[in-house]
Amino acid sequence: MHVDDSSNNNQSALDRLRGGDDVQDDSSETGLERANQELQVRADPRRVTPGKIVWPWSREARARSAARDLSVEAQLDIFKDDLRAIRIAREVLSRAATMRAVQAAETAIFEIRCLGESARFAVVNRTHLEMTRQFLLQLETIEGFRGRVTPEILDALKERALSEFSTRMNRASKSDFEFSKDDILKIKP
Repeated sequence: MHVDDSSNNNQSALDRLRGGDDVQDDSSETGLERANQELQVRADPRRVTPGKIVWPWSREARARSAARDLSVEAQLDIFKDDLRAIRIAREVLSRAATMRAVQAAETAIFEIRCLGESARFAVVNRTHLEMTRQFLLQLETIEGFRGRVTPEILDALKERALSEFSTRMNRASKSDFEFSKDDILKIKP
């Protein structure tokens, strides 16, 4: 049996690809050893083809088909679970972002209210001081009538001035208006 060099090289390359034993150099082998090795390679069912043909209607083929279908179903279930986890994570992150935005908005609203209250109290305080000055000027003007009018009329004028002063002070103190949160949030810069 004569094997040419190109087929021998092809055979040794195939043996290496199939994971066979290392092929020795051609110069050290004898023809009988090569033929023996070739027969062993051809006789080994793992290197050539599987030993058994599986027909599509056989029990093994049906079992492999069922296993393949179950594998696809399992992969689909894993994909669905991953998709569900991604959706849940997105919702959690969205809620966290919404909570941060709401918290920032409430902080801004609180700061606006505090600044508004400070400004309101400053205005009310200035108004009270101005009203008190006007009341004192009015009393001095009324005292300027002393001697020209009777003391009863003088007392009546003072009482009237005090009553008007008290009414205006209460009205100025109670002038309280408040914006709702929704109205403040609707304001566009």
